[in-house]
Amino acid sequence: MAAAKGFGDPKKEQAKPQQAQQQQAAPQQQPEPAAPAPARRAVVRETPQVVVDRMFRRILVFTGVPVFTGMALFPLFYYLRVVMDIEYPLWIVYVSQVLTFGGGLFGITYGALSASWDPTREGSAMGWSEMQANLSILLNRNKQ
Repeated sequence: MAAAKGFGDPKKEQAKPQQAQQQQAAPQQQPEPAAPAPARRAVVRETPQVVVDRMFRRILVFTGVPVFTGMALFPLFYYLRVVMDIEYPLWIVYVSQVLTFGGGLFGITYGALSASWDPTREGSAMGWSEMQANLSILLNRNKQ
């Protein structure tokens, strides 16, 4: 009987299960692992919990203030336009939102860098000197 066109030879189809069984019966040979590389001592340093909490508080403040200011500007602009009927250019709304929400993004970085990374020292309120010291630490580590 002739095989239907496009479905292959039935004799070859019967040979395929036998080949699969032979391959399963043959032991799997895995390549030998390469010689281990010389062990490097990884220096793992954990950030103390005091420093992490200090960073988190500063990030909340330096991010939260601009973001909530930007959110408060939405109803203010609505009030000025609809209730007070004051006409102002729309770009003022766009620029104010970019500055406030962009300031929130900047606050994440500044909050982490302006915290004192010394667990025994709290640091200043604005953290400008700590930010300069921590930024120099980050930049010097990249050069090594």
